[in-house]
Amino acid sequence: MKGGINIVELAAICYAGVAALREAAGGGGNQPEWVDLEPDKQGVITDYITQLLTGRPIPGSHEGEVIRRIIAVIRDEKKALKYA
Repeated sequence: MKGGINIVELAAICYAGVAALREAAGGGGNQPEWVDLEPDKQGVITDYITQLLTGRPIPGSHEGEVIRRIIAVIRDEKKALKYA
């Protein structure tokens, strides 16, 4: 992928995907927007993104699969983060 995206932007994209999945499945109600989340909750999602970008696994779930697929589009194995 050309261009750049920072981890917080990537976390916001992943959050939007997971929120849409939850709402579509009928189990999420109205999910708050990324900017309305408390910093701690944003941090958890950002940590998941960092884990995947550094090649570490995240818990298996439908939400985790959405995040994994989004990261797979962006992640370049040759440029994977070594340290975060």
